[in-house]
Amino acid sequence: MDALRSTAPADTRLFGFPEAADFAGRVEEIARSVEFLQILAAQAVERTRREAQAARHTCPAPGWRTGWTEPTTSGTADTADAADAATDADTATAAGAPGSVAGLAEAADPVHDGYRNAAEFLRARLRIGISEARRRLTLAESVLPQTGITGQDLPARHPVLAAALSAAAVPSRSATLISIALDQVRHHADPDTIGQMEHSLTRTALESDPDFVHRMAKRWVDAIDQDGTEPSEEELRHRQGAFIRTPRHGLHHLEIFATAEQIETLATAMNTAANPRLQHHTGTGTGTGGEGAQGPDSGDTGTGGDSNSEGAHPGLDRRSRPQKLLDGLVGACSIALATGELPANGGLRPQVMVTIDYQDLLNRLQHHTPTPNPGTTNPGAANARPGTGAATFHGPIHPTAIRKIACDADIIPVLLGSEGRVLDIGRTTRIFPPHIRKAIIARDRGCAFPDCTIPAPWCEAHHITYWTNEGTTSTDNGTLLCSHHHHVIHKEHWTITTETGVPWFTPPPHLDPRQTPRRNHHFRPTRT
Repeated sequence: MDALRSTAPADTRLFGFPEAADFAGRVEEIARSVEFLQILAAQAVERTRREAQAARHTCPAPGWRTGWTEPTTSGTADTADAADAATDADTATAAGAPGSVAGLAEAADPVHDGYRNAAEFLRARLRIGISEARRRLTLAESVLPQTGITGQDLPARHPVLAAALSAAAVPSRSATLISIALDQVRHHADPDTIGQMEHSLTRTALESDPDFVHRMAKRWVDAIDQDGTEPSEEELRHRQGAFIRTPRHGLHHLEIFATAEQIETLATAMNTAANPRLQHHTGTGTGTGGEGAQGPDSGDTGTGGDSNSEGAHPGLDRRSRPQKLLDGLVGACSIALATGELPANGGLRPQVMVTIDYQDLLNRLQHHTPTPNPGTTNPGAANARPGTGAATFHGPIHPTAIRKIACDADIIPVLLGSEGRVLDIGRTTRIFPPHIRKAIIARDRGCAFPDCTIPAPWCEAHHITYWTNEGTTSTDNGTLLCSHHHHVIHKEHWTITTETGVPWFTPPPHLDPRQTPRRNHHFRPTRT
C-alpha cells in the first residue's frame, strides 16, 4: 500500500477512461475489505477493554495499605518478621508470574486511560468522530459473532448481512442502514418476515448504493410498522382539515392535514405544474397564480399582447418547486371552477390505479380477514410486504384508503403475475395506446432504469426492440423511462432484455465488468 500510494499519482495520469474505471473499482473493493477490518478491530478493542475491566474488578491491586498496623511484642517480633518476609516473597513471586492475580491487575492498568467507554477510546486513538466510532461498534454487535454471558459462542444476529459484509460485497454504510432497519421492526414482525427483509435489503445493497438502500429500508419499515395501530375514522376526522392561518409577510398561510387518499389527489393536481416534461409560460417567472396559472392550453399569453410577451420566447423558469406545486393546485382549482360542473361532493371522481400481485390476490382470497375494529391490530399486518398497493406520488397506501377511493372511482382491472408481468388488462400501432400504457404503468410504476425514482406521469413509453427493427407495441416490448434515461438508452451503451415480461438492464463493461443485469427495485422491492 505504501508503494501504491507513492506511484499512483503519476500512474493515474496516464490512464484512459476504462483503466481509470477499473482502478476505481479495485480501490473500492480494497476499501470495503478495510471497512470490514475496521468493524473487526472495533469489536476487538471493546472486547479486550471489557475483559481487562472485569479482571481489574476481580483482582485488587497489590501493595494496598490501610495505614493501620498492629503493635507487636518482643516475644512475637521474630515470628512477625518471618511472616512479613514470607509475604514479601509471595508478593514478588505473584507479581512476576504470568496469569497470576497481580499480573492480571497489572495487565488491566491500560484501561484506566480516562475514557469512559470503547467509543471514546476509538475516537481518541483513531482520530475519528464519536458517531463513527459508535456506528462501528453497533454494527459489530449485529454482524459479528458474540460471546454469551456463560462464555458460549453466539452467531451473528443478521447472518445474511454478515456474510455479505465479510465478503466485502457491500459497503459498511449500507450494512449499518440495513441493521438499523431490521432492529426497528424486530418487535413488530415474525422471524420469517424479518428474514425476507434481510435477504431483500442485502440483495439491494449488492446492486445499489447506500442512498437507494436507505430508501428501500424505509419502505420496508413503513410497510411493516405503519405507525402502530391504525387511527380510527373519528380520530382522522378530528385532525384533518384545511386551516387558514394568519397571513405572513404579505402572503396567506394555508395549512392542510390530509389523509392518504386526499393528499394523493392534491399531489396529482399540484404535480401538473412541477412536471419537468412540460413547459409552462409564466409572465414573471415566479408563478403563484395570475396569468401564469392558466395552463398551456388556455391560448392566452396572459400579458395582454404587450411588448413584454414571453409566449414566443419563453425564458428560464426560475420558480422553486414549492411555487410550482402551488401553481399546479391553483391552476387545477381554476379549471374546475371554469367548468361550472363542480358536484356537491367537491370534485370529479378520481381515477386511481391500484396494483396487486397475483400471489397476493390468491392469499387474500384464501385467507380473508375482516377489517379490524378501531383500537385493535391486524395479526397479518406484520407480514405485509411493501408495494402491494401504491399511490403514484406518495408510495405505499393503506388498504383502508384504497377501499375508500374504490367506492367512488373508475376502476381498471389489471392482474399481475409473481414477477410483475401483466397477465390481463381487460382490453387488448407505433404510439402506445392508452390501455397498453396503463398496463406498463401498472407493472413499472415509474422509470424502470435501475435506482431511478421518477414517477410514471413524468415518463415516456419506450420500445425495447425499436419499432424500426420490427419491434411490437405491446407490454412485453414496452417500458417506462424518464427523459434522461431514455436518452441514455438510445446511446446504446446499456441493453434491455425481458424476463417473464419484466425489463432488465445490462450495464456497459466500463461500469460493470461482469455486466450483471439489473432492475429497478424502488417501485417494486426485491422478493425472496
